[in-house]
Amino acid sequence: MNYIVVILLLLVDIFGTGLAWWLAHNLRVESGYFENPIPIEMLGPLIWLALFWVILFILQGMYRLQIALSRFDEIARCFKAVFIGSLIIYITTMDINDPISPGKMIVFYYGFLIFVFVSSGRVGVRILQRILRRRGIGLWNAIIVGYNEVGRKLHNQLHYFPVWGFNVIGFVEDSVPQDVDILPNGEYLGKKVLGGITDLPKIIVSEHVQFVLVAPERQAYDSLMQVFGSCKFLRVRFMIVANFYQMVVGLVRTVEIHGLPLVEVMPQLVPISVRLIKRTTDIIIGFAVSVFLVMIYPLMALLIKLDSPGSVFYVQKRIGKWGKEFKVIKFRSMYKDAEKQSGAVWAQKDDPRVTRIGRLLRNNHLDEFPQFFNVLMGQMSMVGPRPERREFVEQFRTQIPLYERRLRIRPGITGWAQVRHKYDETLEDVIDKTKYDLFYIDHISLALDMKIIVATILKMLSGGGR
Repeated sequence: MNYIVVILLLLVDIFGTGLAWWLAHNLRVESGYFENPIPIEMLGPLIWLALFWVILFILQGMYRLQIALSRFDEIARCFKAVFIGSLIIYITTMDINDPISPGKMIVFYYGFLIFVFVSSGRVGVRILQRILRRRGIGLWNAIIVGYNEVGRKLHNQLHYFPVWGFNVIGFVEDSVPQDVDILPNGEYLGKKVLGGITDLPKIIVSEHVQFVLVAPERQAYDSLMQVFGSCKFLRVRFMIVANFYQMVVGLVRTVEIHGLPLVEVMPQLVPISVRLIKRTTDIIIGFAVSVFLVMIYPLMALLIKLDSPGSVFYVQKRIGKWGKEFKVIKFRSMYKDAEKQSGAVWAQKDDPRVTRIGRLLRNNHLDEFPQFFNVLMGQMSMVGPRPERREFVEQFRTQIPLYERRLRIRPGITGWAQVRHKYDETLEDVIDKTKYDLFYIDHISLALDMKIIVATILKMLSGGGR
């Protein structure tokens, strides 16, 4: 049902922008209100403008399913997007010698019509969505972790106010309290305790759960870490009942459901606009570097082969986005079968397994260049957390809280941890680098990516590799 809402919003936007163009075209060309009407084609611009507005609305996140979006918020978002779009059209079609000619002012009339039609249509879709939700249609399946006073109060509000869009499947709790105000078999408003926290992944899959609502009592850090860790790579959204301190200091943005503040934990990490630009940049630079690698491959192959026997490339399995395994490609910098006896170990200072050419490649990070092929294939990005081997991931996820969160975005050739921290030598180093990775994920932006790329280039020039 939620996808149907997105489709309805898309159709409303296309119809609204098309109707606005038709009226604006008739006013400019057919109405006779302008002395020198300029003949403008009707159909061609209509199609291109509709595409322009849809792309702009996507970049503004207007097709993202919001949990608590009021009709006023919808109108405000429409106004912001239409204002930006109208300004872009005005600037790109502006005559510098006569910037405020009556003909150009039609752009703002066109923008006003789009705002009226699109916002009206979207409000209509939201009203329809609320009506359907009251009838139990188009609800997100949710599970509440915490069969306590907070959890039962949350379920009470969601049960009696379905317009929020949640259908509570049941509760998850390790130990069910025998309170006098609830049924002794662990049931409240018809919903039972379905299992403990260790059963959560199985419940999410079997019940098609889309939201995990965490309702902790007092300090429950260990329980929260257990909840997040047990779900690993499952594509669910987490929300937690915020405490008073978080609300006061403004550490989180909350959604209030009739007095109960909820904050989303680990939401959609990268805005769609950033994702599109980031992926486009990856493809363009990845292609350019790959062409350069093809040109210098004969020289690299000759140097590596003359230095030591073995293949030119070193291919190794790493863990990427959502825990999917892929093969990372590097120029071989170690002797053949260097890890046959030792197994997977961290790189060391003055590592004896590294060849002479390999040390030169590592000092300047040139051994990483073939990974641009991984970037082109969509397995990696230029910037992101470095991918690790499965044995290290299995070790770290049990020792480092929220380590799996690194696996929710594409791994990178370079990252914030690589330019801010030294190479891994101990578990403490990995913990510190994970903090940098989580900081990057929480603050991901094109500006930060550019800062990391510049810092990486400077580090390459200074020979700071290993």
